[in-house]
Amino acid sequence: MINKDYILRLAEQFGRTLAILLRLRERNQHEEALIYIDDLFLKYLGLTSRLINSLSEEKLLQTLSPMGVVNIHACLWAAVLLKGEGDIYEAQENSTESYYRYRKALSLLLAALLHDPTIAETDLYINVDELLSKLEEYELPLLLKQQLFAYYEQLGNYAKAEDTLFDALEDDERNLTLIQLGEAFYQRLLLKSNADLAAGNLSREEVHEGIAQLKKRQ
Repeated sequence: MINKDYILRLAEQFGRTLAILLRLRERNQHEEALIYIDDLFLKYLGLTSRLINSLSEEKLLQTLSPMGVVNIHACLWAAVLLKGEGDIYEAQENSTESYYRYRKALSLLLAALLHDPTIAETDLYINVDELLSKLEEYELPLLLKQQLFAYYEQLGNYAKAEDTLFDALEDDERNLTLIQLGEAFYQRLLLKSNADLAAGNLSREEVHEGIAQLKKRQ
């Protein structure tokens, strides 16, 4: 678990960075803002914006976490800066460029949160709901849906996790990995009390219905 004081200091750095970006955007200094972000990518990650944006979400996470353990610092910096770029392109009405940056930012943020849930207790000036609202008109890739499924379960929002699971299965209804993840999810839910399930907006009957639906897909 990452040190909370460290996360607080990191959040302060994010806040100062985003304040500078906001001032540049308000002055329509979009190119200057993109150059500033590229400098920060090099400073904190040793990578250029061009390289980061050329990688898939999965490859980017591997690049930022070469030891196989999620690098919280790198993931959060990359997520914040990618969102910053996305906001700039959105202001320029370049939805294609903003979309890919918001998507990568969400994937990296979820990777960090799934690795250490305590991060959510700090105001990082970036959150899952805001990024999802930026992406609401787009169909998310399967890997990102899997991350969201795990994230919602972690939050205790079991109904949302279930919805995300079956949404992912609509993309690939015979996906054995997804079916196995779903089965394990429902087995964990069966161990919950009725009160815990209700708090997650799911009933025990709905859990059994979900299990039955998964069996039909096998």
